[in-house]
Amino acid sequence: MKATWPALKVRKQGFEGAKWVGVLRPQYQKYKMSIVYRLFESPTVKVLTPKLIRLPDNEEGQLPHVYPPAEDPSLCLYDPETDEWDGAMLLSRTIVPWTLDWLSCYELWLMTGRWTGGGRHPTIETEEAEAIQ
Repeated sequence: MKATWPALKVRKQGFEGAKWVGVLRPQYQKYKMSIVYRLFESPTVKVLTPKLIRLPDNEEGQLPHVYPPAEDPSLCLYDPETDEWDGAMLLSRTIVPWTLDWLSCYELWLMTGRWTGGGRHPTIETEEAEAIQ
């Protein structure tokens, strides 16, 4: 990670995984990010600052392609059901570029109201409703 993405600094590291924090700039805005990887789990990627903007009346959801909880979402970067990512893949060649792509799609979504990143992901509202049932 250090060689490819020097702006991402390791904050915690151990046998079970690691956490990186740093700034990425896909297009217009700079985003402070955290990437947490735990052994045998999917990476968790979050935008620390600025706070992600929601579009309350958007047909794709207030904030598409994120995982709950709504107040602290993590980014949906790939479909885990299609084996697009596994633990043998380097985060620096998959998760970080996919994060930059997500951020670019997010910036365009803020301008147009349309998510152009493709993919399949239920809305937070759908997931929360299913969890209640």
